[in-house]
Amino acid sequence: MTYVVTENCINCKFQDCVTVCPVDCFYEGENFLVIHPDECIDCGVCEPECPADAIRADTEPGLETWLAINAKYAARWPVITEIGTVPADAQDWNGRPGKAAFLITGEAPAEPQARKPVYPSGDEAPAAQREGYEVDGAMVAFPEAGADTAPVELLPRDSEEDDGFEVDGLRVTP
Repeated sequence: MTYVVTENCINCKFQDCVTVCPVDCFYEGENFLVIHPDECIDCGVCEPECPADAIRADTEPGLETWLAINAKYAARWPVITEIGTVPADAQDWNGRPGKAAFLITGEAPAEPQARKPVYPSGDEAPAAQREGYEVDGAMVAFPEAGADTAPVELLPRDSEEDDGFEVDGLRVTP
């Protein structure tokens, strides 16, 4: 058994539970806390401390989704060991139904992530950047224009192809 932070913590994030945890198994996202299920020792001291009544034992029915959310983000978010900033409107959010849609996960975009610089109106990229583009810190040169050069195609990736590379789910093949 482990304890699980559920939907009512979203946008409340009171953090009273954090100070009583003997094993520091709480992790903090932007508007939500999670409990790491492999670190929780099932002592239960956090459950009555939560003013939002958002902590439950994972043995209660219907908590599978919240257990998965806790496990997923405990692996990504930083550990929290003391009370930090509580949202100013936390009490206004306490008990509101349907808060799951407001969960801010802070997930990183899928890799590789192409980065496009933005230039002010009238400015243009330096010559080196006009000659290629950047993917994960590597500069990829644009193909040389010519009669025998086929254009670069961006196609949805259907299979594991050996030629080209993938950028944000699209297959780039020369």
